[in-house]
Amino acid sequence: MTNARSLPALVASALLVFVTISPAALAEPRGQVTTQQQGDRLVHEYRLEGRLYAIEIIEGDQRTVLLDTDGDGNFRRQPKDAEIRPPSWTQESSQ
Repeated sequence: MTNARSLPALVASALLVFVTISPAALAEPRGQVTTQQQGDRLVHEYRLEGRLYAIEIIEGDQRTVLLDTDGDGNFRRQPKDAEIRPPSWTQESSQ
């Protein structure tokens, strides 16, 4: 049970959290990641507004990253330690 003295502190904390969220973060489009298990292989598909831009395949200790760098539908192998981020063409299409 919350007492009356702690209620203002809780409200102030909630407001502070809301204020610290940057406008850019609120404007960023939300992506979707789907995961499929295929035997001992795990496949993650990354989409933004329904458009597939990256595929990550994990099989045992091997990781393969495929990225559509320019939106042409051709996926190129990336270094196995590559960070998966939406390429610039996905950000242009979401504006």
